[in-house]
Amino acid sequence: MISKSDYMLYLKHPAWLWLKKNDPKKLPPIDENTQALFDAGHQFEPYAEAQFPEGTTLGFADYGEYQSLPQRTQDAIAGGAQVLFQPRFEWNGYTCICDVVSFVGDNQVDLYEIKASTRAKEEHEFDLGFQVAVLEGTGLKVRNIYVIHVNNQFVRRGEIKPADITSTEDVTIKVRGKTELTKMHMPAALAVSRQAAMPNPSPEFARLGSKPDWLRIYENIEPTEPKVWPARTAPVIKPAEIQQFLGRLTYPLYFLDYETLMSLIPYFDGQRPYQQVPFQYSLHVLSAPDAELEWRDYLHRDNSNPALPLTEQLIRDIGDSGSIVVWYEGFEKARNKEIGEMFPQHKAAMRAINARVVDLMTPFKKKWYEDPRFEGSASIKKVLPVLCPDLSYKALGIQEGGSAQRLWMEAVLDDKRTGQKDQILADLVEYCQLDTLAMVEIYRVLRKL
Repeated sequence: MISKSDYMLYLKHPAWLWLKKNDPKKLPPIDENTQALFDAGHQFEPYAEAQFPEGTTLGFADYGEYQSLPQRTQDAIAGGAQVLFQPRFEWNGYTCICDVVSFVGDNQVDLYEIKASTRAKEEHEFDLGFQVAVLEGTGLKVRNIYVIHVNNQFVRRGEIKPADITSTEDVTIKVRGKTELTKMHMPAALAVSRQAAMPNPSPEFARLGSKPDWLRIYENIEPTEPKVWPARTAPVIKPAEIQQFLGRLTYPLYFLDYETLMSLIPYFDGQRPYQQVPFQYSLHVLSAPDAELEWRDYLHRDNSNPALPLTEQLIRDIGDSGSIVVWYEGFEKARNKEIGEMFPQHKAAMRAINARVVDLMTPFKKKWYEDPRFEGSASIKKVLPVLCPDLSYKALGIQEGGSAQRLWMEAVLDDKRTGQKDQILADLVEYCQLDTLAMVEIYRVLRKL
């Protein structure tokens, strides 16, 4: 049978569905960072379901319960249940588990989809279109269709009320507008799942914003040899533009990088869903062109709100003059602005810090320094190995920001890493320190031009 998730895989890329049904070993396992996002979405469901106090929970905990779910759904309906959580319906080779089905008359229902996003998206409309087709195929009539999503304007102040952190959007017209597409796609998905050969896996057929995810799968299907660049490969440099850029910098230079926590359900008062709140920074200080490099840092180690103590130490560490060098200024500036909003007593200081920020990514983003080995990217992870091959993240215990965020939250806030906390904190210090040291060394390469 084709499930709702199968159908969505088909829409993202037909080969994705085919692999799941016919050659699942070629699909990479879900990594820990992605699983953490799924878990966060499950944390949101009780807040959405709380708006239906009369609801009957069905669902499943194992395969046996999954198999019995259609019958248990029909039994609940026959028993007069008015609101069902996680009911499962089957029709004509298709099956779906709905988040919330609310009966509003004889064989008439309202359908609700719970999403951990901050708005209803087009992919949700396709998802709901599939559900509507299955429900109406079984003889039910769907009246209204809704997405319950996260209210990203919610600010935590004490106990979280479900009505405050959720937002309900009527998508009936949009979903109904996809009826003909749904009628076309559903049998096509069923046919693809049953065909002998995999559809063309080319990334050009990826849809619904799935190309980055599909490329990781595509690498398993069509492995490529690592690119070997010719020895004569050289950058194209615009020294005048780089010189003008460097001329904007004022000593002392402060090379700054944040690591942040982010959660759907805010941990602390004053925070919004999905708000990035710094828990760590690394700060390399260069007081003059040839001065000895100095390093300062902050890492929050207790299960408490890190924002205020981090802010107060940063203000002391970063002084009131000199350029603050970051990589991708939009991120650090947004965090500083949010800190100023959370703590009005520091708003002027954070505004002053932002006025001093200079983005070291600029020469690479503007292609004043362009090298084919960057592969078209201005990411520091692409630039650093080319300009400073002796510096590498590969030997570190933590090698990228997503893992830094997840591991700190698990070790410090969630108490999930018993016996590992000290090592995780040490790895975080090493990782964040390399982020700012990398900027220092890239700056030095530019300066030598």
